[in-house]
Amino acid sequence: MTNPDDEIRRHPRTIEQDFEGLFRTMRSRRFRNGEDTGGEPANYIYAYPPEQELEVERRIPMLVNRLQSMDPVDSNDSAPGVLVIDLYETVIHIMQSDDILESVIGQEAEMHGGENADNTDGDSDEWPHLQEDDFYQALAGMFDADAGELKDALANQYQDAAAEQRAHVVFLTGIGHVYPYIRAHAMLDLIQKIFPASIPVVLFFPGKYEKTATTVSVMRLLTSSDFDSLIRSYGKWLSDNTTYTQLDEWYEVMFHFWMKTTTIRSSM
Repeated sequence: MTNPDDEIRRHPRTIEQDFEGLFRTMRSRRFRNGEDTGGEPANYIYAYPPEQELEVERRIPMLVNRLQSMDPVDSNDSAPGVLVIDLYETVIHIMQSDDILESVIGQEAEMHGGENADNTDGDSDEWPHLQEDDFYQALAGMFDADAGELKDALANQYQDAAAEQRAHVVFLTGIGHVYPYIRAHAMLDLIQKIFPASIPVVLFFPGKYEKTATTVSVMRLLTSSDFDSLIRSYGKWLSDNTTYTQLDEWYEVMFHFWMKTTTIRSSM
């Protein structure tokens, strides 16, 4: 018998194959009704290599269109409405509504400070350090999950769409674009405060999970040099059902049910 772990290492799945698997999973009524969660909120993470970001961005609208135009699975079913919330666009909209966007843009270069203050051509490969950067500190305070404005903006988008039957499934995108001032672990906590537990919410995450020696699940944004190790880690994910429940059999290697919020830690 073929070992699925060996198959994955020899034939890593493409983004196209992943999205085909996502469609097969999401078209089921049990998924759309939030019934396959073991009593936990229907919150999910789709993790993918960040170098595939543009391909994922291209395929998300295609997945939305397929779901919203799918044939019902039975006479009591109907195609779902899918709400896509882009976190980066949400942040921009908040600053525009507060009439501070132009001011923020104008102060960015000066507030970054330090040795990178004059580097405005965007060619640096280094992520800014949040604790050492006044600009990102200001944004982190502005969009803190407990501050309310981000929560309200997300809740309003959901409530408006739900009232029009356009939010049976929710996709959250753009988490990589709002790093480091909005962290994935904060979003995971916020999701449970905003969305009903039975509504499937999928966070599209350009990174990977790692298990530490203490079995805590760690979420990391990836650099391109990490991709090979990501491929090698697939087998470990498949055999580990302590924190994540595998969906749609072994081939859906990068779509995991997020079960225990208290075990998630972000080190992005």
